Amino acid sequence: PSTRNRSSNLYFDAGGRLSPNPDSRDHIKYVGDKIVGLTKPQWVYGRPTEFEQTPDDRNSLLFDSAPLDRDLEILGLPIAKIRVSADVPVAQIAVRLTEVTPEGKSWLVTYNVLNLTRRDSMEQPTALKPGEFYDVELPLYMIAHRFKRGNRIRVAVSESLWPLIWPSPQIATLHIALGPSHLVLPVRPIPGKEMPFTIPVIRAVSEKDKGARSYANGLQWAKTPLTNPTLPQKPTRDATGRIRYDREGEPNSTFISAVGTTSTTASSRTIEVTEGDPTSCRMKFDHTDRWKRGDWDCTIQYGGDLTATAEEFHLKEWVVAKKGDVEIFRRETPSIIKRDLL
Repeated sequence: PSTRNRSSNLYFDAGGRLSPNPDSRDHIKYVGDKIVGLTKPQWVYGRPTEFEQTPDDRNSLLFDSAPLDRDLEILGLPIAKIRVSADVPVAQIAVRLTEVTPEGKSWLVTYNVLNLTRRDSMEQPTALKPGEFYDVELPLYMIAHRFKRGNRIRVAVSESLWPLIWPSPQIATLHIALGPSHLVLPVRPIPGKEMPFTIPVIRAVSEKDKGARSYANGLQWAKTPLTNPTLPQKPTRDATGRIRYDREGEPNSTFISAVGTTSTTASSRTIEVTEGDPTSCRMKFDHTDRWKRGDWDCTIQYGGDLTATAEEFHLKEWVVAKKGDVEIFRRETPSIIKRDLL
């Protein structure tokens, strides 16, 4: 971290406030029976600002700062330090840091999630003792961000972050001690005059021009600007509370002229869960690769189907080989895997 950075603490306070002082000694309860995570981009840590968080915020425990009287820059790892207890042996805690505009829009800045049985060690988990409080330190993903004057800083706490994280075995109720629980921000001082930017700025170029230009500083190409980011797929929700993502990819064919072969791939994926029933979670995928050249035609199809009870994961895997449209090989493998405090 920069030696110029300073830590700024914002404490969880009564009434859903983030306060510069640890005034409250109350506990607050959060029941993790709602699905949170539907607005969270999967596997994206460095480009989160296209994803508005209000739908997930409605199902989370929220703490907001007062409107900022000046811009505030952070650079590094924000850390959530939380004193928490649960009523079950296995529970998670997810923390999202967002920036809230005067219009009420909540934009993701950074986040992280922890299975609380891994609070001391990822390799040697230990079950929670229901009702016992633990001091948990959760570093959020590294970020460089400027909170704008007039906006608010928000911490959103939840027990789940689905579909990024598989649900806990049981619905967990968390209790959070407000006074000791706080957010530590790595604040970067904003200088009165910015230092000159000495690294040459390379303008982005189109795919057509990529590789066709060179630069005196030795950089041979620049990435195409991300003008149309891929937004999260929208889930469907039925009257029973079943939430489902379906992705049925169109077959994609490529002709490899050097060997006269057409390669075709296709895949499908389903992820679903019923709100209020964590053991209803299911993830299924199926993938097909096919190669065809003249009368030579072969296909490999493989996939997996994962479900769980409170004690076990149940996994079905398969692989199928075809010559033309004739199946010549099939193997299906069922597995039962102990959850091991997952």
